Amino acid sequence: MVADLYDLNWPAGTTQLNREMWFIQHGGLHTKKTGAVVGAGLSQHFHRMRQIIWPELDDENNGQRWHKLCRDTICACPIVCLMGPASVAKTHEAAWWALCDWMCFPKDTCVLVSSTDMRGLRLRVWGEIASLWERAVERFPELPGHMIDSKLAITEESVLDAEGELNDRTARDFRSAIIGIPTIQGGKFVGIGKFLGIKQKRVRLIGDELAQMGGSFLAGLSNLSKNPDFKAILIGNPNDPLDCLGRAAEPKDGWDGHMEPERTEVWDTRFMDGKCINLLGTDSPNNDFPEDKKPRFPYLIHKRKIDETAAFFGRDSYEFYSQSVGAMKIATLSRRILTRRLCEDNDALLPHCDWEGSERIKIAGLDAAYGGDRTVFIAAEFGKAVDGKIRLLLSPPALVPVSPRSPLEPEDQIAAFVKRECEGLGIPPRNFAHDSTGKGSLGTALARAWSAECNPIEFGGVPSKRPVSLDHFILDRATNQRRLVLCDEFYTHRIAELWFSVRFAIEAGQVRGLTPDTMDEGCMREWRQEKNDRRSVETKSEMKVRLGRSPDLMDAVAIVVEMARRRGFQISKLANESSQSTSLQWFTDLAREQKKLSRERELVRV
Repeated sequence: MVADLYDLNWPAGTTQLNREMWFIQHGGLHTKKTGAVVGAGLSQHFHRMRQIIWPELDDENNGQRWHKLCRDTICACPIVCLMGPASVAKTHEAAWWALCDWMCFPKDTCVLVSSTDMRGLRLRVWGEIASLWERAVERFPELPGHMIDSKLAITEESVLDAEGELNDRTARDFRSAIIGIPTIQGGKFVGIGKFLGIKQKRVRLIGDELAQMGGSFLAGLSNLSKNPDFKAILIGNPNDPLDCLGRAAEPKDGWDGHMEPERTEVWDTRFMDGKCINLLGTDSPNNDFPEDKKPRFPYLIHKRKIDETAAFFGRDSYEFYSQSVGAMKIATLSRRILTRRLCEDNDALLPHCDWEGSERIKIAGLDAAYGGDRTVFIAAEFGKAVDGKIRLLLSPPALVPVSPRSPLEPEDQIAAFVKRECEGLGIPPRNFAHDSTGKGSLGTALARAWSAECNPIEFGGVPSKRPVSLDHFILDRATNQRRLVLCDEFYTHRIAELWFSVRFAIEAGQVRGLTPDTMDEGCMREWRQEKNDRRSVETKSEMKVRLGRSPDLMDAVAIVVEMARRRGFQISKLANESSQSTSLQWFTDLAREQKKLSRERELVRV
C-alpha cells in the first residue's frame, strides 16, 4: 500500500491518474473512517485529470481564466449554457469535460453530442472529442474507448473482429458510448427524438450550434432529464433572444429585464434552473497581457482581431456585435410584434374564458401550405365575458393532414378536412376564412366541397381603410379634430395590419387560448418604422432565412382575428361596447380644456 498527498493508502501500481479518476467517481471528496474528509473537490480533480492526460493544454495556471470559470460551473450545475462569439473555446470546454466524465464512468454513461449536421459535428464538437480521445489513449492505453468513426461513436466495448473490421454479428450497445448526432438531415430538423427514450444511469448531452436548433430540441431535454444523473452543456453564438439558445440562456428575470454585460458574466436561467456563462470577446484572457506581444492564447479572440472586425464593419454593426462581443442583443426585443411578457401580462395564454352567458359567435381560420410548410386550422369563438369585455377564445391549432398518396388533390383534402371540422363545431361557411395568397385554387375546392360563402383573405396588398382599433387616435390637421387612425395611415402593407391586429387585441386583454408555440412564432417576427411613421413587418421569406421556418401558427391566428373583426369583433381596451362613448368623454373634455387654455394664452398683439 502506498500513501499519497490525499492521505489515503492505495494498492501498489495505482497511478496518479487512477487516483484522480477515483475521486471523480466518488464525487470529489471522501470521508475516512476517522471522520476526516479528504479530496480537493470535483472541479479540482477534473482539473488534475486533464493536466495528467493533456499537459499541453492551457488552464488558469498560465492565465486562461475562462477555463476555470467553465470547469467550476459545469461541475456544479446540471444545465449550463456556454454563450459567446467564435474563438472563445466554448466547444473545447464542453468536449474535454464530457470525455473525462465518460472515461471515469464508461459502463454507466451515454454522451449524446449534437450539432446541426454531419459536417458541423466533424468540424466542431465531435472533432474536438475525437482528437482529445486519440491523444489520451495514445499516452494512456488503459483508458477506455473504441472508436467507430463511421458511426460517430466511441463505445465502451469493442465491436471489431480480430482483423479490426466492424463485426456485424456483435451487438452494439450505444447506451455506454459517446455518440455524434446531426439534428438536421435532408434539410429538415429531426432533433434528437430517436434518443429520447434512452435509459441509462448517467446521461450527458452536448448541444452545439444551439441557436440553429428547432424548438423541439429543448423539449427533448425534459425527457432525457428523467434519467437518474443528467447533465447538459448547451453551446452557441447569441443571435436572437427568442431562438433555441436565447430561450435556454434566458435569465430568471427575463431578457427584457437583463442589462447587457460589459464583462464575462454568469447568471441563473429560467430553463431548468440552469446557469449561463456569457464569454465576452471584448473581455478575452488575451487582454490581460501586454498588447505589444503576440497573443498568449492564439486560439482565443484577441484585440487585433476585434479591431480588424471593427475597422471593416464598424463597432455599431451586427457583424461586430456577433463576431467580437458575443452578448445577446436585447434591443432586438423592442422590434418584435409580440413579446412573452405582453402575452403573459394580458393573460393571452389562459386556456379558458369565463363567459357572461349571452350568445357567442363561432369562427375558424386556415393557413394553407403546399410547399413543405404546415397547413394550420384554428377554431375560435368570441362574445361577452363576465367582466363585460368582448373576448376571443382560440382553440388549440390543428395541423391538417395532407397525404401525397391520396387520390385527391391537396386542396380537396384540405377542403374535406375543413368541412368536417367546421360542421362538427357548428361553424357556418360564412364564418370561416382562409389565406388566399399565392395558389388560389383552395377557394374553388372549398366551394365545390362545401360552400362558396367561405372568406378568402389576402395577405398581400395594401392595408384597409378601417380603424386600427378603438384606442388609436390622431389629430386630423384638416379639421383640427381628434379621430381614429385608419389602417392605411398606420401600416405599409396588409400583412402588417393582420399581425398587429393580433398584438393590439392581446394588448387590450381580449385574447385567450394562445398556445406557447404560437406565441413563440409571434415573438419572432420583427417590425420596422417606415416613412410617415407607418409600420411594416419582415416578409415570410425573410423570416424563413433568419429562422429556418415559416410562422404558420401565427398566420392562422391572424386569419382568425381578421375573421372575428369581419363578424363584429372590435379591438379596444374598453370594457364593452355600451361604455365606449361615455368612457371616452374624459378624453374629449380634456382636449377641449387644453384647447381653451391655449387660446387664452395666445399672443394677439404686440
